Amino acid sequence: RLEVGADFGVSLLVNLVAQALFYGALATAGRSLTFAALVLGLAVPRRYAIRRLFNALVAPGTRQSRWQSWLEVCSDTAVALVMAIILQRLCYGAAATWTKAGGVTVVLYVITLGRRYALRRVFETWNAHQENLPLYSQASSSEL
Repeated sequence: RLEVGADFGVSLLVNLVAQALFYGALATAGRSLTFAALVLGLAVPRRYAIRRLFNALVAPGTRQSRWQSWLEVCSDTAVALVMAIILQRLCYGAAATWTKAGGVTVVLYVITLGRRYALRRVFETWNAHQENLPLYSQASSSEL
């Protein structure tokens, strides 16, 4: 729970800072918070709906193939990018050009990848310290 809460807090902060950098004075508290709330609030139902759609394409009792997993991830990312750009147009109007809205969206998604990885590693290390576990198992270090 702490990791998810930290991820949400950092995500909100990054989202607000990115809007301020790209939109300047137009990024009022109301606009910025509305956009961030919509993007972050719609992430869970979007992911859930896409997951359910792809689950329906797999025969009961079988697993999703690797290409289906990639297709699901790419589909979710494409839908998220389009949603973010449309939401920026709604929040920022004509100031949200395709270049500016696309730039904000790409920056946010690149930072998201790094943020999630960094937080995952921090909490893995913290958890290992809490349980007095080695930081790396023999299997994982030999796989590198």
